[in-house]
Amino acid sequence: MKKKPSILVIRHEKCSSLGLLETALRKQAVPFKYLDTPQGEVLLEPVNQYSHIIVLGGSMSAYEDQEHAFLRYEFKLLEDAIEQGISTLGICLGSQILATVLGAKVYRGEAGREAGWCDVQLLQSSATDPLLKEFPERFKVFQSHQDTFEIPSGCVHLARSEKYAHQAFRYQNHVWAMQFHLEIDENVLGDCAAVIDQELKDSNIQDTNLIQLLKDAKEHSPFVAPLANRFMHNFLELAR
Repeated sequence: MKKKPSILVIRHEKCSSLGLLETALRKQAVPFKYLDTPQGEVLLEPVNQYSHIIVLGGSMSAYEDQEHAFLRYEFKLLEDAIEQGISTLGICLGSQILATVLGAKVYRGEAGREAGWCDVQLLQSSATDPLLKEFPERFKVFQSHQDTFEIPSGCVHLARSEKYAHQAFRYQNHVWAMQFHLEIDENVLGDCAAVIDQELKDSNIQDTNLIQLLKDAKEHSPFVAPLANRFMHNFLELAR
């Protein structure tokens, strides 16, 4: 029997949100809850009270768990969720956390920060993927990361970009990790402007800036929005 959807969203920056992914939730009146683990928040109820989990991005690295105790808490929470078959999605840092939990290496990429609206290329494996099978073979989406991951053993590699080959993977039929941000439009980007601007400065990015990113967002997000809506619709359809 399919469980009535209820979403737990693990958030690492207070400015973050589900953004474009929220549209499908609101259309179907699916409840969701943010858990701000860096603020010390922990679940007071069993994780299996939720049908789905989404782990958002953040400015820290998945391998900095000795500095950030909340990451160790998330590792254990997600291990339990995966073992129980809860449908789980990791975005950016969230994807790197899932790679860690599934036993793969996460590390600083040699190609530097992938920043701005970038082309993502789906692999042939995505043609039958439950969430990505209706997507175009190539699309432009927001990215801001300099860490990358190896594809965990037993997982299906789903997407690549020119700068980083490992952009998405699936574990069994209930866990997805995506390095790119289907949720981000100009509104989400504006909310997290300070975080993104600092990342650009820390990475010494010279070929773009926050003003340009916001301008590009207005151009590209109308094309990302229906993809985000389709993806979340498919995600909600996953049976447990």
